[in-house]
Amino acid sequence: MNSRSTSPVLRFLTEFRAAFLKDLRSYVRYPAWIVGEFISTPLWFFFFALGVTLFAPTSFSPGSSQEGGISFFFFGFVFIILFSTGVWGIGQTVRNEQMAGTLEQFFLSPANRVTLIIGRWARIFLTDALIIGYTTLLLYLIWGGLVTLYDPMLFLLSLGLYELGLVGFGLFFAGLTMRFRSYNTISNLVFFGYMFLTGALFPISIIPIPIRYLSMAIPFTYFNDLVRHAALATPTILPTALEYAATLLLSVGMLVLGLVAFKKIEDDARVRGTIATS
Repeated sequence: MNSRSTSPVLRFLTEFRAAFLKDLRSYVRYPAWIVGEFISTPLWFFFFALGVTLFAPTSFSPGSSQEGGISFFFFGFVFIILFSTGVWGIGQTVRNEQMAGTLEQFFLSPANRVTLIIGRWARIFLTDALIIGYTTLLLYLIWGGLVTLYDPMLFLLSLGLYELGLVGFGLFFAGLTMRFRSYNTISNLVFFGYMFLTGALFPISIIPIPIRYLSMAIPFTYFNDLVRHAALATPTILPTALEYAATLLLSVGMLVLGLVAFKKIEDDARVRGTIATS
């Protein structure tokens, strides 16, 4: 139990564990949903991957100048799953509490709201990791190990930077649920924009020049590019060292901005009395 004498780290870990277990218990109450999620999510990947096998190379070799194939598309599948965690997982935490009728408890709890949201993110990240691992195994059994990691350590580093920025982005979206009623419309627009503008499913080099400038201004373009570079040895948009430095700054900056934005929106909603509106 937390008290004023509890250290901030111990308090965070205690609240994080409670939030994670609370969301996990809620998740396992719906086994049909779990089965459907583990079937439908890989299924849409294999549906589109079938088209990739007909019109694109089936593998990607390090150092190759040709982008494409199942390996490239597979990481697009990974990016979409992870990004959806930020938009609909972290971002809809407040909305889910509204729908469950527990919003008052969520805001009256002595626990930090950000910690509660991060606990939910951890549960969803665990589920996503299981689905991605399960899909990778199926891909190996069906096509024979097309997905490999060119540099595992750099892959973990770049994935960590991606997730750091994603948490900040998700916190910003969680704040939006207290400000806008048309949250689903906004999240859908952002999600489809992510798919087509950040190089998630195809190289941004094929995007027309005027629109490509917009892609280059989106932080997730560099997150995607760096993760794929570490996994498949694809060339980076910027010089490699510069892209790592830029991605580090972007990920930390997005996390800080997300924390500040969420706190500011929460405080404004408390003053206006609009937290419970839907």
